[in-house]
Amino acid sequence: MKFTVESGRFADCMKKIQPAVGVTKEKKEVTENAIRLTMTKKQKIKEGYIGMAVSFNGKIQLFSAFLINELEMEEENFDAYISGKKLCDVTNVLNNGNDVPLTLEVEKNCVIKKGGSQVQIPLGEEPVIITPTNDWLVRTTMDTKKFHEILFKAGRFYDAGADEVTGSVCIRFDIENGKFQMSSTDTYKLAFYGDDVKYELSDAMQGKDPEQKKELLYQVDGDNLKILSKFLSGENTEICAYENYLYFKSEADIAMVMVKDAGDNPYALGGVISMADGHSRISKISVLPKDVLEALDVFDVANQGEEPFVYITKNKGGGLCFSTKAKTYKGVVPCKVEGKFEDMILNSKIFRMVLENYNKEEAMSIFVGDKNESVLLKDSKETEDFNIIIRIAE
Repeated sequence: MKFTVESGRFADCMKKIQPAVGVTKEKKEVTENAIRLTMTKKQKIKEGYIGMAVSFNGKIQLFSAFLINELEMEEENFDAYISGKKLCDVTNVLNNGNDVPLTLEVEKNCVIKKGGSQVQIPLGEEPVIITPTNDWLVRTTMDTKKFHEILFKAGRFYDAGADEVTGSVCIRFDIENGKFQMSSTDTYKLAFYGDDVKYELSDAMQGKDPEQKKELLYQVDGDNLKILSKFLSGENTEICAYENYLYFKSEADIAMVMVKDAGDNPYALGGVISMADGHSRISKISVLPKDVLEALDVFDVANQGEEPFVYITKNKGGGLCFSTKAKTYKGVVPCKVEGKFEDMILNSKIFRMVLENYNKEEAMSIFVGDKNESVLLKDSKETEDFNIIIRIAE
């Protein structure tokens, strides 16, 4: 089997699926999972043939299509299993801006040629591949930009090293209310964001009792979900919930993310929502994020690497006073404070990270309760989205 492709397009395809190329290290031996390249003469279009590349590391599986300019093979269909990391590395290096086509030939090994360069890389073992089926439970389609926004804002606060809930991102298919929502927390900060969607239910889902049809909750490894921010690039993204994985399709690219076993410590999404809904909101601060960030910039300089705890009190002039513990810095943040304000201490680094979820130039609301409550942050407009950060005790 031999085919010719544009080197740039093929390299882009390999970059897309490389995050799902598994590499296992045992003692001194390193084992690379193979990438499967599928070619078929049946998928011929005006510009050539459509090939498909797929990689799977046991947690996430990525499919991406590429255009074949010329295809030579005796079979109608052909699958090649090529050492994954080496294939990605070689095609990336050969993509040097030169428009010379790239030729890939597979026999006892894989030979890649471009211009005067020729590289030989080994074939690999046939990888485990999960083929998408029609036994999905619910399906919806979202604007890809909106999905990326939710993924960035809601799916970023997790502890990648944690084995339990803090290493997960929770995805909620709220079928009853027609919402797709996502939440994550590392116990210090929490985010919850979503959007209105229309759901299509499968026959299997239609047959479930009313309680089961209200919502589906999934826990996903945060690092695996993060891959989607660069992988999905079409205008819209189709999302399907299966029993054991979530399916995301945008144009010719498909990602299948395996679901984590929640075990005895599931993501307490109900408790998260109840915490936000039941917050006492003793005081409400209306403020521009840029004003807070400017105060934190000065705080960081004045603090000089000491404990990142910013002391926040109400200023007699009506704003808030930000200061270090030793009072080496005091800065007033202009804002509107309603209700009885409780002095508080926040971790400035965590506070800054959460503020990145908001438009710097648009007013937001910060709700402060009693000393036992975390701080609740929301857009000033009416929305179900929110962030929560813990307060530091004296």
